[in-house]
Amino acid sequence: MDPLTRTRRDALLTATLTSAVAAVLGLGWLLLPGRGGFYADPSNAWLASLAGTTTATVVHTVAALLGVAVGLAGLARALPRPVVAVAGVLELLCFGLLLQSMGTLAVTGYLVAMAMPAVLVVLLLQVVRRYPVARWVVGVPALAALVVGAVLAREALGTLTVTLTSALAAQGSRLLVVLLLLLTGAGWAATLAATAAGTPRAARATAWVVRHRRAITVAAACGPLPYALLRLTWLLPSDLLSPALVPEGLDLTTRVWGLLLSSGAWLGVVLTLGLIRPWGEVFPRWVPRLAGQRVPVAAAAAPGGLVAAVLCFTAVPMLVAVPEGNLTEAAYLALVFPCWFWGPTLALAVWGYVGHRRADVGSGATGGSGGDGAGRSASTPVTAG
Repeated sequence: MDPLTRTRRDALLTATLTSAVAAVLGLGWLLLPGRGGFYADPSNAWLASLAGTTTATVVHTVAALLGVAVGLAGLARALPRPVVAVAGVLELLCFGLLLQSMGTLAVTGYLVAMAMPAVLVVLLLQVVRRYPVARWVVGVPALAALVVGAVLAREALGTLTVTLTSALAAQGSRLLVVLLLLLTGAGWAATLAATAAGTPRAARATAWVVRHRRAITVAAACGPLPYALLRLTWLLPSDLLSPALVPEGLDLTTRVWGLLLSSGAWLGVVLTLGLIRPWGEVFPRWVPRLAGQRVPVAAAAAPGGLVAAVLCFTAVPMLVAVPEGNLTEAAYLALVFPCWFWGPTLALAVWGYVGHRRADVGSGATGGSGGDGAGRSASTPVTAG
């Protein structure tokens, strides 16, 4: 049997564990139908809207049980690589397509938006701590603006906090299942990629992606821009733009929420560009305790790959959800939420990042090139920008 590399083992272990949890849930939904299940709401999965609750639940359970069996056998090296690859394709088809919905993107986007206030405050505090010039030009003024804004919009912020907290409490179980399906699909996607790695065909494909990774990454960074710009229009007076862009009667709470959603999208733009910037390979000096150390490949590849999975998994359910013949709405969704473009390009950008970093290790690149120099540990300090 083929040797089980660390990457393959970790990916397969993740896929097996998430499949096991999914199997337990699926069996519970089948054996206790009176309690209902996740797929009782057809909008929770594309397959449920096509074939009904029972079919979706059965497919979920069978796929999860198969995933556990294949995962355990694969971890024991009892299955050849081609069998694991075929099983990975089937699992990805189920958990990455048939059992997905637009809810995957909505849940992820909302969680990121809710975290943005804390992210912004931490970043500004680090600017104040680490950059003497930017401290007074950017850091202090921005923090002061945040404080003033929070005071002026305290009622709207309070209302938004209560609304979001109530929504999380009411939809908590649904959110957890959505995240489980996402992690299961992403785990099998990672397993499939790790299984294919090391073959001549994969090496040729990786070389092509690495050569074009800058253009691919810039294209991926453009993916969030339409949504980021659209949500910023909520800050404008309603009479300046079309109601299609700025709905009439937006209150301050909704406008603040739009700003948070937009900021999350802008964060995606910046982090995507980090895949081709020096600070994507070496921690910059404002990062506490890690400044000057090399960024572990997984620290960028894992979240980037997970977001790419969210986008790819959402692409088909989003497009097929448009009523037949409504070309205007289809074009609107394809432009504002370009998952069909953003997801694949982000996946390729992450692929190129991983290939580039591993090529640097193999060639013994030095710290000056921004790679993982051979013989140098991930914790070795290097010059950071």
